[in-house]
This record gives sequence, structure tokens and C-alpha cells, in this order.
Amino acid sequence: MKMFANENLFEPIIDYLKVLGNDVLSIRDSGLSGISDDEVYQRACEDKRVIITMDKDFSRTFRFPPEKRRL
Repeated sequence: MKMFANENLFEPIIDYLKVLGNDVLSIRDSGLSGISDDEVYQRACEDKRVIITMDKDFSRTFRFPPEKRRL
């Protein structure tokens, strides 16, 4: 599965997801630290990645509608 790991996700979790065979792109490893939630959402949509995060703002479905993000 293609995933986009937000910068608040612990590195061991990212490593574990990779060991399980997932294609995980980390915001920190990509040099994108500090980008806005809207930018995270936009990049995930463009690359058809699932956002993995501890940020509860992403649960606001009116701001980040799941139907826009269909895989």
C-alpha cells in the first residue's frame, strides 16, 4: 500500500510499515517538514497515498473529504 507518513509519526512505526512491504514516503525523509496539512493532503491525493498521522485535524471530513482521495 502507498502511504504518506506525516512528520508526527514515530520513526519505528514508519520502519515497521516498510518491513511489512508498504511503500511509505515520510515527510521528514522527503525534506518536506513544516508543510501545512492542506499541502500534506494535496500531495497524498496527487500520489494516491494514504495519510498516516497522529494529527486529529485530518479527521475533519469537510476539510479533507475522503471521496476526493479514492484510490
